[in-house]
Amino acid sequence: MNYPVKIFALSPEIVEVHWPERIEEEILLDILAFKERITRKWKDKIRSIHHGYQVIGIQLNEGVDAKSFVPILRELKRSSKPNPEMLPVEWKLPVCYDRDLVPELQEYLEKSGLKRSAFIEKHTAPSYLLYFYGFLPGFMYLGGLDKELHVPRKAIPEKKIVKGSVAIGGSQTGVYPMDSPGGWYVVGRCPVGFFQNGKLQLPFSPGDRVRFEAIPRKAYEEIVALNDFNWEKTAYHG
Repeated sequence: MNYPVKIFALSPEIVEVHWPERIEEEILLDILAFKERITRKWKDKIRSIHHGYQVIGIQLNEGVDAKSFVPILRELKRSSKPNPEMLPVEWKLPVCYDRDLVPELQEYLEKSGLKRSAFIEKHTAPSYLLYFYGFLPGFMYLGGLDKELHVPRKAIPEKKIVKGSVAIGGSQTGVYPMDSPGGWYVVGRCPVGFFQNGKLQLPFSPGDRVRFEAIPRKAYEEIVALNDFNWEKTAYHG
């Protein structure tokens, strides 16, 4: 679906494109298609381009006037069509829910009222849609958390949540890619390092899907010791 959008100059060098204020997969696909077309057609005019749930933000190169660029984008949007080449990939991400490894899980289970086995089944069932990266480098904003797993964020955030922590806060779930303060409840641990030599190595792109795969403690420790992960073996192209 080609959604109606609002396009305006936020400053002399920044343009924003706004979609309806809803979090929907169809809106994301429309955003990604338009973002790809903007980048391909006007790469020489753009310094950076980022998107969120309902917005694309474009920072223009020096000498490119934002107000003059707005009608160009409007015409491009009118002529935009869905991109059939944008095929999503589904990835599996291993997660260990061992109580000894993740003692914080008990606090979450008490808040949610779920048994551990029921929680793991519900948490690993969805194919989560990756909307975008934000908050921290490599932090994925995922959509599709089962409503029964929603719990309010902590009133007082933790000073440090260790990297690899799989957590839930409100209606969202995700993985902390590095040590960070945070107010989400830690429910599992991912053994995969998201960075290598200081560079993000995640192959996931917005529009792809991520499925959590429960693994035992031994498998978790083996992956950590190996310090390597074959992403291609976890990908399903469909």
